[in-house]
Amino acid sequence: MSSYYEEFYTGWHPDAVPRQRKKWLNFLSLRFGAIFITIAPIVCFAWAYTQHEAGVVATDGLGSAWAGINLGTAAYGFVWSASVFLVVIVFNCAVPPGVTIFFDCIAWLGQLITICFYMQELAGWHAGGYGYSKNNIHENLYGAEVFGCSMMLLGIVFNMILMIVASRACHVQRKAKKQLTKPELDV
Repeated sequence: MSSYYEEFYTGWHPDAVPRQRKKWLNFLSLRFGAIFITIAPIVCFAWAYTQHEAGVVATDGLGSAWAGINLGTAAYGFVWSASVFLVVIVFNCAVPPGVTIFFDCIAWLGQLITICFYMQELAGWHAGGYGYSKNNIHENLYGAEVFGCSMMLLGIVFNMILMIVASRACHVQRKAKKQLTKPELDV
């Protein structure tokens, strides 16, 4: 006789919700959303980094350093979400929710900290934008950085939701291991 845990938590979904309820599709769509959303900050901050390094704009702050830091945290969020998505799809196996909580928390916290510092740095440029630039690129660069910040904030929301979903799944798995009978799931 198999237990409830062995019957319902053997594969496919890191969300740890029974297969027949098809809730793992919700998790994968959230994960795909996180992947898709983090592409925009990677592109924006990579371009901003190259523009700052090339000296296209005159800034008093550390424009290229801040862009590089945000590029790194956005890339981490992308790589983590893409790897989990591929593991679930390609290998047809479950990712333990504790691992998901840990790495999503790192992505969430890293992006939150770096974007807060970056937005504080951009606050000085909100009034007049950047200084002199060649070919008036400064307006495009400022717009790209603001768009990258907004998309990174949206990615932070996705990572927070994924952490909450994984925390709930971890709690359900922990309770299911302790119970001998099938627990009641809310419909």
